[in-house]
Amino acid sequence: MIYMDLEKIYRERDIPNKYILTLVIAARARQLSERKDLGGDEKYISKAVSDVTDGKISYKIIDPLPKTENVPAA
Repeated sequence: MIYMDLEKIYRERDIPNKYILTLVIAARARQLSERKDLGGDEKYISKAVSDVTDGKISYKIIDPLPKTENVPAA
């Protein structure tokens, strides 16, 4: 198992915390596994961490329920 300093990665990449970093890495690993883009012996999760560390992956948090204004009913 390869040691990866997750705190260093999420601080350098401007990711708020290690839990969001985990979600970003998991999403990238799933993307790679579904597309079967990886050749050789490298694991999907290792490639995903490498992509995030190298700045190849960006993320955006989307609010699923946008706030609505309190408009009185007619």
